[in-house]
Amino acid sequence: MTEEVGRGTVLAGRYRVVDPLPSDLDGVSVWRATDQILDRPVRVRVLQSGAVAPALDAARRAALVTDSRLVRVLDVGMHEGVGYVVSEQITGASLAQLVERGALTPDQARAVVGEAAAALEVARRRGVHHLALRPSVVHVSADGRVLVSGLAIDAALLGTAQSDARATSRTDAVDLVRLLYTGLTGRWPAGRDDVRSTTVQPAPVLDGAPVPPAEISPGVPNDLDTLCAVTLGPHEDGPHAPGDLVHELEPWGEIRIGRTADETDGRAGAAGAVAAGAAAAGAAAGVAGDEPERPAAPVRVARQSVRSAFDELPAGTPRPGTPPPATPSRGGIPGRVERTGVLPVGAAGAAGTGGPPPPVVPASLPPLSPAPEPDLWDDGIGFADDPFAFVEDEEPRRRFDPTALVLVLVGVAVLVGLVFAARALFTSPVADREPGTGQTTQQEPTEPDEAAPPAAEEPVEEEPAAGPPPAIASIRTFDPTNPEGERVENVELAIDGDPSTFWFSYTYNRPDFGGLKEGMGLELTLAAESTVSGVTLNVNGTGGNVEVRATTGATPTEGELLASSTLSQTTDLTFAQPVQASTIVLYFTELPTNAAGQFRIEVTEITVS
Repeated sequence: MTEEVGRGTVLAGRYRVVDPLPSDLDGVSVWRATDQILDRPVRVRVLQSGAVAPALDAARRAALVTDSRLVRVLDVGMHEGVGYVVSEQITGASLAQLVERGALTPDQARAVVGEAAAALEVARRRGVHHLALRPSVVHVSADGRVLVSGLAIDAALLGTAQSDARATSRTDAVDLVRLLYTGLTGRWPAGRDDVRSTTVQPAPVLDGAPVPPAEISPGVPNDLDTLCAVTLGPHEDGPHAPGDLVHELEPWGEIRIGRTADETDGRAGAAGAVAAGAAAAGAAAGVAGDEPERPAAPVRVARQSVRSAFDELPAGTPRPGTPPPATPSRGGIPGRVERTGVLPVGAAGAAGTGGPPPPVVPASLPPLSPAPEPDLWDDGIGFADDPFAFVEDEEPRRRFDPTALVLVLVGVAVLVGLVFAARALFTSPVADREPGTGQTTQQEPTEPDEAAPPAAEEPVEEEPAAGPPPAIASIRTFDPTNPEGERVENVELAIDGDPSTFWFSYTYNRPDFGGLKEGMGLELTLAAESTVSGVTLNVNGTGGNVEVRATTGATPTEGELLASSTLSQTTDLTFAQPVQASTIVLYFTELPTNAAGQFRIEVTEITVS
């Protein structure tokens, strides 16, 4: 079939084949080509044998997934009975090429596999899986960008049958952990029935499972070592989807690997040439007997603080820039200073000579007269005299003092009160006058059965006392993308009444949940249906956004929006009108930032009012 497709072949009248590239799949040849219509370099995979039709169908499905970390499929077709898949050109070294020089650092392995897992999580949500991950399909460009190739296509070529969505997601998650193992150790932990070929050395096996990475590379952190050992062990532990692995690996830093071998050799050769030239120049200088020219010592300028310079001046010397005090003129108004000249800025330099700077008089003005003698001050007002003495009124104005009147009124009021109290105390409470006489008769007490019924008292309307706030019976976390929720093991800490404990979500690399989902939240179940007027939320961090609705976690965005706000340490979400509800949902649409600069939710306490 190589006679049909080779150098110079033009596929579909558009793609000119240029040079072959290595391929690790049987019946598939890879070529560097040129798109003659758009005049750009592309990569062409020619499917010579095998499951050509399923592979082309898988390539069409992969073309529907858009992510910058997935190699983009540009065209799919047939040329003279041969199938082909055109994709964007891949730059950078593959993970298999990178580990040939040695294992990656734990931080770099975490970042590379984390980016690949995030890309496959995007594909999983579109219903597309890779199912054939290996070190040769993960590439790292020189600028630190991760590219994953062969999405769905390689699995079809290898004959890997797809099962249910849960099993396929688990397969990609386990294969991503295998790539993490390879990055940490430089070894590939192949499965028992693995048909994928790779140039990476196989990992040692103990009791049917790969040896933990820390036993091969001592610098592997405990969390990554445990993740590899648990996921690649005999049990179904570890992440079950690429998104779960993203949560386990984040946050990660910048990727600083990916320079191709040609670039490395070229830079090493350039560095060697520079070093050789420098050595040759040094040898020539030694033969000539001339010592190499040494740079002159830097000139040191003595620095002196302005404040210390003022402190070193002799006593009585005015500071630079401060004119001498002006001499008051005869007959002037006391306290007024007559200005006789202008002191220029350059006169400050005269202070260095130890004397005051001479006043500068403009040429157009007459010469200044001699300063008056000090004894002339005796003719005027002395410093001890007060030129602005106050003159008191001959008769001070009398002001009305109401104290006496107030005391009299208070005394009268007390006296009247005593009179009424005495009359109420000594007057008989029950006294009846007989008709026609002026005598009063005391009413005889009656027997209990003859007593008149007491008058009914009018009911007094009392305001109903405010009842206790609605009690929260239970709380659970919900995630629209995961029916099991998020961080369910410690969610009760958000309502335990202890502000020192808190529930926290996964950590993401962006406030929009890393682009993996639109939000997540907490569902509060009340002890009984109650009237709810607000929710108080205490969190560690600021920013983000939360919405409150009287609904359930199954439909977090349905129902009336009762309140919404950005998050702070104490967020009061007061409703415009109280509502009757048995469940309240707090739906977080954007993550706040905690004190460590991480994007995650840390809820210390929730109360309902």
